[in-house]
Amino acid sequence: GNQIFGLFQPNLSDSENYKLDTMEFRHTVARSFLLSYAFSFASFLLLVLLPYQKQEAQRRKREWSRHPILGYITCGLVLFAFIYAMTV
Repeated sequence: GNQIFGLFQPNLSDSENYKLDTMEFRHTVARSFLLSYAFSFASFLLLVLLPYQKQEAQRRKREWSRHPILGYITCGLVLFAFIYAMTV
C-alpha cells in the first residue's frame, strides 16, 4: 500500500469505513484528496524549471555554471527510491 495514505486514520483501505460513513471518515477522505491535489499542483509548479525549447536548453548549458554534485544527488535519490520501493 501507499506509505502516506496508510497513515490516515480511520483507514482508507477498510471498506467498513465507507459503509459506516462517519463524519470523521469523511474528513479523512477530504484530507486525502487535498494531499493528492497538493502533490499534483506542486508538480505543475516545477514545470517552470524545464527549458522551453532546444535553443533555451543549449543556452542554459553554455551560460549556467556546472554542478556535478547535483547529478550525483539525483542519481542517489533515484537509487534510494528504487531500493525503498522494492523493499517496502
